Amino acid sequence: MAITEVNEAMTALVGRIQRSTVQIQSPRGGGAGVVWSRDGIIVTNAHVVAAGRAEVEAEGRVYRATIIGADRQRDLAALQIPATNLTPLPLAPRDSLRPGSLVIAVGHPLGASGAVSAGILHAADAHWVRADIRLLPGNSGGPLTDVQGRLIGINAMVAGGLGLAIPLDAVEAFLRQWEPQTEVA
Repeated sequence: MAITEVNEAMTALVGRIQRSTVQIQSPRGGGAGVVWSRDGIIVTNAHVVAAGRAEVEAEGRVYRATIIGADRQRDLAALQIPATNLTPLPLAPRDSLRPGSLVIAVGHPLGASGAVSAGILHAADAHWVRADIRLLPGNSGGPLTDVQGRLIGINAMVAGGLGLAIPLDAVEAFLRQWEPQTEVA
């Protein structure tokens, strides 16, 4: 494959990831979020929405978000916006996380909307996906994906020079807490 073809494929991939990455503004600052469902569920870090209010910019529109759940210890929050037909990212299979794999982060660091960085997966366990990737303030809450554009984690922080993302298993367990419960007769 010629370098121009690789470039075109990468640009198209980043465009798909950017469509599923929202910008979040709250009284304490801002960050990113990931479209989790077509009907307006957004996942981000709890520290991004710690002030209790947030506005979400998704697909060119700004929405007032309702915080439907937050876990400050795990640093996750779920928001609801009144939108439909959003584009969630596909989820990466659990067994696809291998050290040395290329990863991509999208966010809004330092006011640069939809900024992209790429790196290499360092390690993954039940607590963190660690990647040698540049994350800055504003990347928090955004997606960490594989090179197929599949979500592998929610970017949270930098420690020891590595970007840390919350793995999908933890995100899914968190979201199950906020699903409507149905009674069994």
